[in-house]
Amino acid sequence: MRRCTPSVLAGIAVLVLVTGCNTAPGGTPGNPSAPPAPAPGTTQSPIQVNVADALGVAQQEFALIAGGDWSGAWQLWTAEAQQSVPEEVFVEANEACPLQAGVEFELQEVTPVNETAVDLTWRRDDTVGNSSLRLDGDTWRFDPGGGVLVEYASGADETIASRKAAGSCPS
Repeated sequence: MRRCTPSVLAGIAVLVLVTGCNTAPGGTPGNPSAPPAPAPGTTQSPIQVNVADALGVAQQEFALIAGGDWSGAWQLWTAEAQQSVPEEVFVEANEACPLQAGVEFELQEVTPVNETAVDLTWRRDDTVGNSSLRLDGDTWRFDPGGGVLVEYASGADETIASRKAAGSCPS
């Protein structure tokens, strides 16, 4: 029979404490990087985002655009998007030459990226596009995407001329 001396017991206790201190929150000494397991009967989502609230802003944006309320649609944009495209440019270009006037948007894919961002893929007639929703404080804002912002970068007159040249201006 082997006896444990106080020094052996102290060494084991230190080893257990050190191993336990090297675990990630929720991990176990045998697997320090493992995330905590959800409680039985529950599910755990890696991203906690209120997608319903975010999609409410997207649906509002799409309805405003389909209805021709350009100023209202611009008001839902993120601050960065609004700084890139002045409201006057967006409104003037779309009043003079609206793209797919009256055509509704259909969501194709909704992807929560993190707690403050949701990416969207949408379809409008034969056009497929990507946009995002960003949480600013406690308000979801619409980010129309770089392609939209680039289209308006040269101003309303250039946007209108480009649309007319492409045959995508109804008037």
